[in-house]
Amino acid sequence: MDPQFILDNDFDFEEQEALTGLINWQPLYNLYTTTDSIIVHIELPGVNLQDVVIYLRSNYMLVVGNRKAPSELVRNCCIFHSLEIPYGRFSRRIDFPVPVEIRRYDYDIKDGILTMQFQALTETIIPVEGD
Repeated sequence: MDPQFILDNDFDFEEQEALTGLINWQPLYNLYTTTDSIIVHIELPGVNLQDVVIYLRSNYMLVVGNRKAPSELVRNCCIFHSLEIPYGRFSRRIDFPVPVEIRRYDYDIKDGILTMQFQALTETIIPVEGD
């Protein structure tokens, strides 16, 4: 299943910041630019895309979701000797170095890496001629 994309500018980032006490971990990411686009790689191993919501604005994106623990970890059936992989809610804000067109993006997931590509907005100079 695909992640849910929210492109609406009515989204309130302050509401998400209020939930930071409930956040268990932040996924790592790489961001780079080309001449006309921005590409982001986000580490999401073990995360079902149906549990991911991506909020898009022209100057940043917010990735929130949940990595569910394997059933063996939830039941009282074992003694933990090491537990380094974080589970539970995650959130990561990624600021773009230039504004992007939020309605023009591509994404793919492979080997637990979500790759997103955005079209960078270009400035248009409109000459104004006077009398």
